[in-house]
Amino acid sequence: MAGWKQWVKQGLLNWQRWKYDRMLEEKTVGYDGWIRAKEGERFGEDGMEGELSVRRVPYEVCRDYLTQGAVNGEQAEVVLFVGGDGRVSDIAERVAAGYFAANRGVALAYGDEDVMGPDGIRYTPWLKPHWSPDTFLSFFYFGNVFAVRTEALRGLTQEELQWIWQGEGSPDGFAAVRMGVYRLCYVLAVKCGGFSVRDVERECAEDGASDRRKAEGEGFWFPVGHMDEALFHGKGNGEMELVRSQPLDLTGCPVEMGGEDGYARSGAGGACADGMYGVEKGKLSVVIPSKDNVEALKRCIRSVQAQYGKREGELACEVVVVDNGSADKARADLEAWLEGQKGADGIVYRYIYRKMPFHFSRMCNIGAKAAVGEALLFLNDDVEMEGDGDTWNGAGDGTGKDSGGHRKRRCILEEMYNRAKRRFTGAVGVKLFYPGSRRMQHAGIVNLRLGPVHKLQFQEDDTDYFYGWNRRERNVIAVTGACLAVERKKYEEVGGFPEELPVAFNDVALCFSLFEKGYYNVVLQDYALYHYESLSRGDDGERDKLERLLRERDRLYQRHPCLYGEDPFYHKYLANDMLSTGFDLRADYELEYKSLYARAVEAGNLLAGAREDRCVIISLEYAGPGIFVDRAEGKDTEYFLQGYSFVAGSDNALFEKRILLKPEKDAEDNGGKLMVIRPEPLRRKDVEENLPDQTNVGLTGFGAVIDGTGLAKGSYRIGVLAKDTCSGQKLYCWTNRYLNTRMDDGNDRL
Repeated sequence: MAGWKQWVKQGLLNWQRWKYDRMLEEKTVGYDGWIRAKEGERFGEDGMEGELSVRRVPYEVCRDYLTQGAVNGEQAEVVLFVGGDGRVSDIAERVAAGYFAANRGVALAYGDEDVMGPDGIRYTPWLKPHWSPDTFLSFFYFGNVFAVRTEALRGLTQEELQWIWQGEGSPDGFAAVRMGVYRLCYVLAVKCGGFSVRDVERECAEDGASDRRKAEGEGFWFPVGHMDEALFHGKGNGEMELVRSQPLDLTGCPVEMGGEDGYARSGAGGACADGMYGVEKGKLSVVIPSKDNVEALKRCIRSVQAQYGKREGELACEVVVVDNGSADKARADLEAWLEGQKGADGIVYRYIYRKMPFHFSRMCNIGAKAAVGEALLFLNDDVEMEGDGDTWNGAGDGTGKDSGGHRKRRCILEEMYNRAKRRFTGAVGVKLFYPGSRRMQHAGIVNLRLGPVHKLQFQEDDTDYFYGWNRRERNVIAVTGACLAVERKKYEEVGGFPEELPVAFNDVALCFSLFEKGYYNVVLQDYALYHYESLSRGDDGERDKLERLLRERDRLYQRHPCLYGEDPFYHKYLANDMLSTGFDLRADYELEYKSLYARAVEAGNLLAGAREDRCVIISLEYAGPGIFVDRAEGKDTEYFLQGYSFVAGSDNALFEKRILLKPEKDAEDNGGKLMVIRPEPLRRKDVEENLPDQTNVGLTGFGAVIDGTGLAKGSYRIGVLAKDTCSGQKLYCWTNRYLNTRMDDGNDRL
């Protein structure tokens, strides 16, 4: 008898695992099939018809084409330049023609790439950001495909052409060709206004531009264009080539780190941007909000002192501490310590005591008003700057130079001051590590549909992620306020930190405002600080703090409605509907929203015999009004839930999940009862990759679009019930997240 039961049990297990494998296979879409379908939808079998004529020119003959007169007789209106280690996409010329016809003000544009194997299968897409001047100076991210209006090429002067190809040796050398092409794009970008503040008035005034570009995923005008389709199929992944790429300075010259001050000085044949190379005379004000964190604050200031001692220029520095109400003993200790620092290192110290509730924005604004520097550096008191031995790209042997002969990096304070003073730069951030590690806490913020997220958070900085994202400079939509520098006049231009956001998202809002004024925010990935993260205000996991966080996220997008779900530095083909810290493809996570519709029904005795157990792990990414419905159609009672859940230590192929909605008192008063929803299982490769010790967690995602007409008005606590389909065991757990069905008060909405 026991053998029979075991045989039946094993049969059930095998059946459930077979079902799981089939569903996983069904929900796994390869990039090749997905991108070909997308291109087919947009361009049809033959691709779109181009309105302009296009000439294709390989990189290898670019020099001769421009210097020996061929361009002067060119009949085509657009020239498409392509690298030699791969093949051009079938749609490339038509895309280029259509793009330049639709964007009359753009003279230079680049495309995306992927890899095509010998079998014709495409993979490893290189999805590029919209125009990013700092990223461009960091390495030639245009890669293997860009296009230029012929009239712009004819406009190159002989002096510029001579400078572009100077000292490159044989035009057939791979490195020589690449550097010449890089400099060509630099000169064209300068002439386009690529190293100036974006013309935001043009963005707003251009007839029909906003609607068209919104539809194309480009909500803001850029002087250098981005044709955001894969227009080149390489033979291999070019990521390592990028990492080795020689960066340029603002003259367009290679950054030769072995020089006396680390930067080349030769001119750019009339194409120089703004002449900011060395350390300017000036003053930097370091503003540090703090309360009752005396030892952490001292550690932070000591690290500032250590960096200031490494400066090479005539930069003056002051530290402004804004204390919002430390206890008397802590205040006296700090005042005495700061008094003892005066005159020791050349830094001026100011101490402002203003008793009030924690309000990061107001404290920063108070400090900025008292400060006198031309640039402001806002630091959390739980931040510590790296010590000695910092070298370019993090490599060093204690000699002051790395294996490539590159000199030590500049003082962080000097570098952030200089970057903040660049005319096209908004906010400047740096990489943040968790203390005592090389595990990243911040490497730039990305603005997803579900809200801002720190990309690469918790990842080790021992490899290169997504084409050098964590290396050198990177333009991003926002950087963290834990370490943020900005020129004073730009800070005042946008009104400083927004005081309607007292705790969260105020740094993102400041960066959004700078971006909307035409500036580019940048994170310097070669400079890193340690961040002890939120020592001053605690954890955001408690319900009241979480609800405050969600309200402030709502206010962020009320202030910046055009940036809801928009990030020009994050590609449209990267996943935007999940709070992943990695760079996941939409091919892996694109939701079929029609399949997510679910009904909320009364749970009855569903929890009978169930056990509340913390082994049921839940991560809820969104719970609120439907974000994919048209309000004009009257669909204002739909709600959307998304996240992932798994049973730790178990085979998750055996579990079925249900979302639980438990009414709070206000909902109970309106007749609310425990409700249950059957969500659609979703593929989550990120969970699978992050949890290699768990079994069958690839389908742990869930999503549901709910008709709210059957829910009583009020708040519902959200939980998940997991039922073992073989044993019948039921486990459940509650989150600290709530669905508010009042629609006009306190929803977790974006």
